[in-house]
Amino acid sequence: MNKKIILWGCGERAKRYIEYGYFKNCDIVAIVDTYHKGEIFEGFGVHGVENVKELTDQSDFLIIASSYFSEIYNTCIEMDLPRNKVIFTDVIHEKLFEKDLEIVKELSLQLYEDMLLNQYKLIKLNERDYFDSNRLVGIGKYSKIEYMNDYFRYRTFEYIADEILESGLIGEVAELGVFRGTFSCLINEKFKESKLFLFDTFEGFDKREGEQEIALNRCNKIFLDYHTETSEELLLSQLPFSNNCVICKGLFPDSITEESINTTYKFVSIDVDFENSIFAGIEFFYPRLVEGGVIFLHDYNTASLHGVKKAVKRYEEVNKLLLKKIPLADRAGTLVIIK
Repeated sequence: MNKKIILWGCGERAKRYIEYGYFKNCDIVAIVDTYHKGEIFEGFGVHGVENVKELTDQSDFLIIASSYFSEIYNTCIEMDLPRNKVIFTDVIHEKLFEKDLEIVKELSLQLYEDMLLNQYKLIKLNERDYFDSNRLVGIGKYSKIEYMNDYFRYRTFEYIADEILESGLIGEVAELGVFRGTFSCLINEKFKESKLFLFDTFEGFDKREGEQEIALNRCNKIFLDYHTETSEELLLSQLPFSNNCVICKGLFPDSITEESINTTYKFVSIDVDFENSIFAGIEFFYPRLVEGGVIFLHDYNTASLHGVKKAVKRYEEVNKLLLKKIPLADRAGTLVIIK
């Protein structure tokens, strides 16, 4: 008999748990959230906090699907909820939370493995953050969880962008693989005087390439479906200097325009996950990179998208050259390529 569970949270984490089918072997009987009572979330009506105790009594477990777990934990204590039913989905290295991981493993092996892979590792912020009045990461909208969860990547980008700007390199900037525009906003803000070319289908991955990557066991259908949830409108609504942006909509390299062909670039982000698309991206942008220009290649040392590294090796072999490259130890192992 399936376990009855409640999810506490209406953010990106809860959405991912549902869309990725983490609890497909359980019955999600309710969604609870502190601020979204009465709304519809992923097809579920959202209950307020005042209903948590009654719902928990009628269920097997209350799953905390939110990054604000410490605040929620305090609320659970105040409401006198049974601790053995409240399950946290963060790896917390304290004895009090040891059994949570064991229960997650029973409920969802997929989530258990994901938690082990992506557990928080506490690091100190860069010392310059305390007096750098020009920094973006950690300030305002750039303090959102999507930036702070990958702090090392985005803060490193800021430093590299500073070097590029201070050196006076001539060229524009580009991003291949925009998705929802998290990195686009930061690039646009940092290089606000430059034209930003944005390449994306805004509909997800190419079906044939996606099926090929699934066959190679580099991703799954849930991964493909998740990346369809984007749009050109969503992107444009977030960009701080959208008037400097050029949308190149379509499947790359078919989306290449005459203007983008005749442009040189000082910074490029490539984040399209799959081998053939990565290869096409390097093939187009590297020759157009100015001397001293930089490419950020995402997912080079990630857990599953092994086609990214293969694409880099393939490009080097085909062109009989050795790229100047530096791997970062950020969440997905970004590769920095310098011309």
